[in-house]
Amino acid sequence: MKIVDVRAVTCDVPVPRPIVMGDLRYDTRDYIIVEIVTDEGISGFGFGMARYAPVAEVVLRNLKPLLVGKDPLLTEQHWDRLYNLNLLIAPGGIFMRALSAVDIALWDIKGKVAGLPIWKLIGGHRTRMPVLMAGGYVAADRDLHSLGDEIADYVRRGFRKIKIAAGTIEEDTERIRVAREAAGDAELMYDAHWAWRDPEAALHVVQRWEEFDLAWIEDPFPSEQLKPLAVFRKGTRIPLAIGEDLSGRWAFERVIDGGLVDVVRVDAANAGGFTEAIRVCALAAASGLEVSPHVYPEIHVHLTAALANVTHVEMTDPAQGIEGLHRLLASTLEVKNGEAAAPEKPGLGFELDRAAVEHFRR
Repeated sequence: MKIVDVRAVTCDVPVPRPIVMGDLRYDTRDYIIVEIVTDEGISGFGFGMARYAPVAEVVLRNLKPLLVGKDPLLTEQHWDRLYNLNLLIAPGGIFMRALSAVDIALWDIKGKVAGLPIWKLIGGHRTRMPVLMAGGYVAADRDLHSLGDEIADYVRRGFRKIKIAAGTIEEDTERIRVAREAAGDAELMYDAHWAWRDPEAALHVVQRWEEFDLAWIEDPFPSEQLKPLAVFRKGTRIPLAIGEDLSGRWAFERVIDGGLVDVVRVDAANAGGFTEAIRVCALAAASGLEVSPHVYPEIHVHLTAALANVTHVEMTDPAQGIEGLHRLLASTLEVKNGEAAAPEKPGLGFELDRAAVEHFRR
């Protein structure tokens, strides 16, 4: 079996309202879609957020020429070769998003050839898993009352893990209070979206949050700013979840070895695909840390079903309009009463809606 083509497109999917995450704002969701075609008629696809960067161009210029004519099943060989032959641009950023999408597509092919879902190829630990619902986003038409209603609705639907997105740190004490009351005894998380800069100023507010029994605070500072993170960690008893924007095992190693994280966040669509995400999960397991994957439930259900220390799948509610990926897929992960089942179809177990991809193609 040989690779005969590598295709990459970017799809812009509109969202009903601007997505505000701390200082970040998105008016659309843009996704990189990669398809790898073989001479035996088996194709695999991978995807991730492009974040308005030219990820598809990197796939086509830097990676495709190194893949055509090669055996798609040699995923370890391809990862090292693609990374090392692009070493001057490889660490982090746009390149790792491109490599991630390619690696996911290769694993999709590997699963289809084996006739097994990816999670069974990786390991195989569980067939049902809890789902973390990420919501509570700030919007002009959302107030404290609507936040409480949203969280209460998740609880009614069976979700026992709920995360709210940051507003401004000055206003978020009251937002967390409302979310905590609505969540009842469900786990509640808070995502700061890298918005903070001064650890002492943040601690002045956050020390009052210990009464809310938060399961974690996520990404309080930009990921490369480890010194503020260390200062902040010393000043709070609330656990920290770090890593969804990190790429490559070496970046995770610095955070883990520095004792800066309680829950490792990993995004296979950014960290380096399944090949590198598996290594990151092993690093976390060696330090006794749990792993929480970042959205893309159709990808990360495989890590969670495969590995013992990956404890749940994360998703957003399609009705909230935070993500648009489901509009590009022919089917999505089925969730009932706050739980998801491991897919049984080979590979990823999901396929593209090709008409939708063409419609939203940039």
